[in-house]
Formats: sequence, C-alpha cells, structure tokens
Amino acid sequence: MATTILLFATNAWSSIAKFIEIRGTINPATSRYLARAIEETEIAKADFLLVELDTPGGLVTSVREMAQSIDQAKIPVIIFTTPAGASATSAGALLMISSHLAAMAPGTNIGAAHPVGAQGEDIKGAMADKAVSDISAFARSMAGLRKRNVKAASEVVSKSNSFTAEEALKVNLIEIIATNRDELMQAMNNRPIQVGSNRVILKNDLKNTAFHPVEMTLGEQVLNYLSHPNIAAILVSLGILLIYSELSAPGLGIGGVLGGLCLIIAFIAFQTIPIHMGGLILLGVGILLIVSEVFVASGGVLAVGGSVALIFGLLWVVDPVATDLRISSWLIGAIGGFLILGTMFIGYAVSRIKKKSDETMKHVGGGDFGGVQGYKGRIQSVNRDGKSGKVLIRGELWNFISEEPMAENNNVTARGSKGLTLEVIRDKE
Repeated sequence: MATTILLFATNAWSSIAKFIEIRGTINPATSRYLARAIEETEIAKADFLLVELDTPGGLVTSVREMAQSIDQAKIPVIIFTTPAGASATSAGALLMISSHLAAMAPGTNIGAAHPVGAQGEDIKGAMADKAVSDISAFARSMAGLRKRNVKAASEVVSKSNSFTAEEALKVNLIEIIATNRDELMQAMNNRPIQVGSNRVILKNDLKNTAFHPVEMTLGEQVLNYLSHPNIAAILVSLGILLIYSELSAPGLGIGGVLGGLCLIIAFIAFQTIPIHMGGLILLGVGILLIVSEVFVASGGVLAVGGSVALIFGLLWVVDPVATDLRISSWLIGAIGGFLILGTMFIGYAVSRIKKKSDETMKHVGGGDFGGVQGYKGRIQSVNRDGKSGKVLIRGELWNFISEEPMAENNNVTARGSKGLTLEVIRDKE
C-alpha cells in the first residue's frame, strides 16, 4: 500500500540535501560512492540526494549496482545531467532512467547505450545479441518502474538512440529541464516523487536548500582513477608482461611481484573481483610478501611490494556501506610510509649482513689473512666419531672436521673450510 509523505520546513533555511558529482566513467568506485552517499543522506535525515552527472558511460555491472542502491534508498535520489555540454551516455543513460527523478540542463544529451567491449570495440555474434537483449530488458524494467517511456528506454540500447534534453523530456525519459540548481529546486517544489512504496512530496522552500557535499574517500578516489578503461587495460598488459619477463629470466622477483599486483588491481577495476574481496586478497598477498622477505633475500623488493599491497588492501578491504567501520586515510598513509621505509631499511641491512658474511667465508676458505685460516684454537667438544665437533677460534665457536681423532682441549690450527665447517689440524706439542 502506497503512503504519501509530506516533508515540511520549519523555516526558510531548514531544507537540507546531500549532493555528489559523478564526472567520468561509471565504475566500481562510483558505485560504492553512490551507495555510501545514499546511506549518509539517510543518516543525516536530509530531504534528498542530488547527483550531478556527466559521464561517457562505464561498466554495466556497476550501473546495475547503482540502480539497486537507488531502488533500496529511503530518500529521493535526483540525478541532474549538467552543465551544458555534459552527457549521460551509455551506462549514464541507464543510470538516469533508474533515478527517482531525472533532470537535464539545456545543451546536454542522453542515450547511446548500445553495449560494447571493454575497449569500446563492437561485440560480435551471439554474444552481441545476448548483451543487447539483456541490457534492453534492464532499461525497460527501470523505465517501467519509474513510469517512464519503456519503448524509448529500450531503443536507447537496441538502436543506440540519443536525445537532447528537450527531446528526452518530450518522450518522457526525464521529468525536468533546468539551467542550474536553483531552477531545478524550483521545478521540484511540491512535485510528488515515488520512492519505493512511498509517495514523497517535497514541501520545503527548496530554493533555499542547504547542500552538503559527500566527498569521495581516498580509497574511492584511487580506485576511480585506476578504473578508467585505459588505465585498467594498461595494468593488465603491464602485469602480463612483467610476469612473463620474470618467468623468462628469473631474478630478484621484481617483475613477478609488480605484475601480480597490477593484475589484482586490474581485476578489481573491471569488477571481476568485488572491491572488499580484492582488498582482502591484497592484504593477504602483502603479508605473504613481507614474510617471504625473511626467507628470500631480495634486497627489500618483496617487502616493498608487500607494503604497497597492504596499502591498497587497507584502502579497499572495508565496505563503508556494509559497516560503520572506517580506516583513516591519514593512518593508512602513515602505515604505508612506515612499512615502505622500514622494509627498505631492513632489506638494506640484511643485504649488508649477507655481503659481510660472504666476505668472511671467502676469507675463511681463500687464505686471506683477515679471515680465520691459520688461526689457532682449542677443541671444545668432540662428537662420537672423534673427528668432528666444536672448536673455539678467535673467540668464535665453529663446527670442525679433522682427518685425525681429536680430544677436548686439543690445540689446533684452522687450515681451510667446507661451507661453515672448518678443517683443522692438531698442533704438534
């Protein structure tokens, strides 16, 4: 049963709304951004959420998620394509059709939602038919739900039709044409808006609405940048190339580490992996790489790669819509900086120790007077075979082997080494 809700203002300044801007591709970041903005609007008990849009399109999976967020919203979600020259193209058209109230500025356009590949290429054969059929049905269902022109919405997909603001209003794809935000508020005043089963009528003095922006989080900003189709495609290509180079000429693992990170981030950008799941994977990979540095001396490469993975993982692992938990951007930056600098320092220190150890062993076996060859010592303990045990030379306890039986407290001289074991001979008394 439908319910009519009247929203009244107690004074001329009490009308409150949240607003966001989506300018660029529609991707996993903008999907999460819209869902979080809706949640914050509801928590703040604002009258509505205004979305100012200018997009060339994006991922169908993301726009479906955004349509679901709008459908589950308890407040009106108004989408306004603005300013002049802006467009709601492709996935943007589907988003407009899914909104509770759609508005456009003069000089804007909507449409051209025919499905294409990730790089803008045509989809061929049966897959093209399936994609067109599926997305056309989605457009029709959203248009029917919002009492808009079902046929025009379907042909935006099937025939790639586009409309100016005036044409879109005429064919009932949008409800309002407004030059700016003030005109939009005036046109919205007293207009009924269907939100789920409720019929909402905004009775406030909307021309005095106080708009409070909802900003993208750092994680959303980073993901929004990386989700651009060109950037994501570069990440995939670079990841494959780096892994191939590492397999072809194994080295310190730099290519493998960077290539793996590029591919994981690209999969998140293409929404092959859910954002929070991708963040969890990156956290796991980061911990694994840092721990691996202890066992594989890579000069800090694995540790730095692990630190980078941990930073991205912390940015994306928490779903701000599913939980009230938040990780401070400043804290993530501080942790990231500490990890990178710390692991680089530790890697440098480990490489120095290893180099010194290698030089020591070279001296031990190579006759250098700076090593232990020629130094005298005393047997500390002897194994059952009598020809091996522990010897104290130059204040250091070494394993030893000998060609002749030894006894505790025998005086010996080091004459060479096999690995970390010294070869000794007994001194003549």
